[in-house]
Amino acid sequence: MRPLACLALAASLLAGSLAPALAEPIRRPNAAQLEAIRRWLCPNGGSPVKGVPGRCDRGIDRTPWDQGLQPATRQAANTCPEGTKPVLARGHRDIIRCLPS
Repeated sequence: MRPLACLALAASLLAGSLAPALAEPIRRPNAAQLEAIRRWLCPNGGSPVKGVPGRCDRGIDRTPWDQGLQPATRQAANTCPEGTKPVLARGHRDIIRCLPS
């Protein structure tokens, strides 16, 4: 029985060492395929953020929407820039913001 156990062990070791050699090599996408993947994952630009599924890094313009507008005041705004309108700030009774119309 001992020779059979040795033979079984040798067969399993041989099969284990051959398995990686018989497996397909790892296929890596080329540059064109990587670009197509990025465009599919991030249609608005940028590239996928590693470890955060569904997130893309700064490919789109991320300037604040209120850039160039007057800061919030505790008084009613006298005038708002063209293309904006005075709106009461959410959760406040005395702060007016100039928001795009």
